[in-house]
Amino acid sequence: MDLSLSTPLTPRLLWLDEVGSTNTHLVAAVNSSEGHQWEDFSVVATDNQVAGKGRLGRNWTAPAGASLAVSVLLRPQTPAGRPLPPESLGWFGLLAGLAMARACNSVLPEGKKANIKWPNDVLIGEKKVCGVLSELVVTPQGPAIVVGTGVNIALAEEDLPVPTATSLALEGAQTTLDALLAAYLTEFSRITRVFVSAAGNVRSSGLLDQVTEACSTLGKSVRVELPSGENPVGTAIGINEAGSLVVEMSNCAEPLVVSAGDVTHLRVI
Repeated sequence: MDLSLSTPLTPRLLWLDEVGSTNTHLVAAVNSSEGHQWEDFSVVATDNQVAGKGRLGRNWTAPAGASLAVSVLLRPQTPAGRPLPPESLGWFGLLAGLAMARACNSVLPEGKKANIKWPNDVLIGEKKVCGVLSELVVTPQGPAIVVGTGVNIALAEEDLPVPTATSLALEGAQTTLDALLAAYLTEFSRITRVFVSAAGNVRSSGLLDQVTEACSTLGKSVRVELPSGENPVGTAIGINEAGSLVVEMSNCAEPLVVSAGDVTHLRVI
């Protein structure tokens, strides 16, 4: 695999011809006796992930060679060398979504645009092209985050796992795996540097505004699937500094603040 564009962007890039899950592989590597050798922004990637996983234990599969699965190790510290505040760590999934949306937009034709769907997807229009899964890893060197993304690059329509999915090829993009990976790593590296330089303050870094602007969930009527099993319906009106979705409810004076759960964009008829 030619990764000449991507390799210089990371201290370590491990390409696997096949792997169960890039996240699982990287978490195991970081937890091994040689885990200290995996520096900040080390990467594991493949185009053949056979046991991928998404949020809530869902499976993620795609034909070999048609998608990119990439996991990035982050060892975030403030400029003073201290760990980031624990409450800021949940932002990395949304920041990865922002980076991948921008990477996709760099190769999509005019008239097509990728946006973030809260909390962990990237959509083109209303169809999913990418999912994100972040995992916290406690290491002797301090807390680390493994951020995994899976993006559909060359899937044909008959290969899509669900009718609400899409691929870059189906949306008219022309790119190579290396070019897309390089675009993603460039964006994600820049975004994470800004975030840690601001000691994890998403507002002062400007990233709250950038994520808000790129999030297509906002302004839409949504159904929220809460861990409790409840499915309230309201209008998504914002993302707060904790990364939670703020939903205005017609029957409540106070908005619903959703820190965990899925959302479905509802059509307005």
